[in-house]
Amino acid sequence: MSEIPLAGGGATDSKPREVTIAAWLVLLEAIVGLIVVGIEFAFDIANDYTLLGLVLVVVAFWLYTQILKQDYTAWMMAVIFNIIAIFLYAVGDNWPGVILSLICFIYLVTPNVKVHFEQNK
Repeated sequence: MSEIPLAGGGATDSKPREVTIAAWLVLLEAIVGLIVVGIEFAFDIANDYTLLGLVLVVVAFWLYTQILKQDYTAWMMAVIFNIIAIFLYAVGDNWPGVILSLICFIYLVTPNVKVHFEQNK
C-alpha cells in the first residue's frame, strides 16, 4: 500500500509554506520600495519621507532573511514595518504600494502564519 502524504510531513528542517510566502512578500515590498526611492531621487522629488523609505528598504532586506529563520522579533518588526510603509506610500500617493503593504500586513497577522513565528518566541 502507498502512504498518503500529509501536509507538513516533509523533511524536519523544511520551512512551512506560510513562512516562505511571508518572506517573499517582504522581499517584494523591499524591491518595490527601492524602485520608488530610486525614482524619487532620479527625478529630484526626494524629501524626508524618501530618506525614511530608504532606511525601511534596508531593514526590509534584513527582515527577509530573518523571517526565513522564523524569528518572532523579525515577524513583529515586519508587522510594524508594514504599518509605517502604508503611511509612507499613502503620503506619496503610491496606491499600489499601499495595497501591497496591506496584503502583506493582513497575511502576516493571520493566525495560520502567526503561529509559525510564535513557536520560536
